[in-house]
Amino acid sequence: MGNIDINRIWKKGFPEDSLEANVEAYCRKMASERTDKLLKCYSALKMSRGGRYINSDLLKMVYPFYAGKFEHRERFNTAITNSAAVLTSEVFSRAVRNPEVDKCIFVLGPYGAGKSYFVQSVFEVLDENDFKGTIVYEGSITPPAFNNKVQEAIDNGLFVEVIAINPTLELSMRNIRAREKQIGRGVERKEVLDKFSNFHRYFVDLTKAFPSMPYTIYSKDRNKAINLQGGSYNLEELNHGTPDEIAKEYDRIIAILNKEDGISEEVTIPESRRIGMKNR
Repeated sequence: MGNIDINRIWKKGFPEDSLEANVEAYCRKMASERTDKLLKCYSALKMSRGGRYINSDLLKMVYPFYAGKFEHRERFNTAITNSAAVLTSEVFSRAVRNPEVDKCIFVLGPYGAGKSYFVQSVFEVLDENDFKGTIVYEGSITPPAFNNKVQEAIDNGLFVEVIAINPTLELSMRNIRAREKQIGRGVERKEVLDKFSNFHRYFVDLTKAFPSMPYTIYSKDRNKAINLQGGSYNLEELNHGTPDEIAKEYDRIIAILNKEDGISEEVTIPESRRIGMKNR
């Protein structure tokens, strides 16, 4: 269907002579020159469910160097992020324009909420016919990009619904650390704080922008799903505190996790590795 414009893929600003910059340049070049091939590879991934499950982190796995080595996923996650994000947007745009697709489910939540696990579990228990004509997009709620995707799906005649997963900060951080130990992909401190600090505000704004859409919130501490159409859910439960409060709670939980992993307080931990830490 054609290649994407390389200028859509922003650079992260790595030092020019760094290995990260070279990896980023390679990913941008591949994404813009072999778009169709990479998206075909994505559809072939088992977890993509034939391309019906759209997720930026999963799309990173179409790059063999990244998928093949734990060390590469650990080091180059940031370098590949923007290329994967633009390719993900392309998958989404092509999917909503597909005449065979008539429904889009958006699954939202902070890092470590368990979104991917939730989606894969749903795919496992439902029959193939249950998802016929349905795509599932998992991503960040950050405006305006997310709102634009919702509007794009609506403009193409799709029925749209939103599922939000609301974990505690500690559960999220434990999931992030466990994931990096397993597959080598961590999350920077500032990213975690940003997502938790803004999730409530972004979600409220989303419900105001699209008031007629069905919303469901899955609260991890309640262990139940709440349908907002029933009007019984207090959106303040999505509010995890002020940025300062969340930052203090983050540092408290980090100290607990480091102690559990046997990481000494004297060890200097780069910010990018504050959550995902291999045992030492």
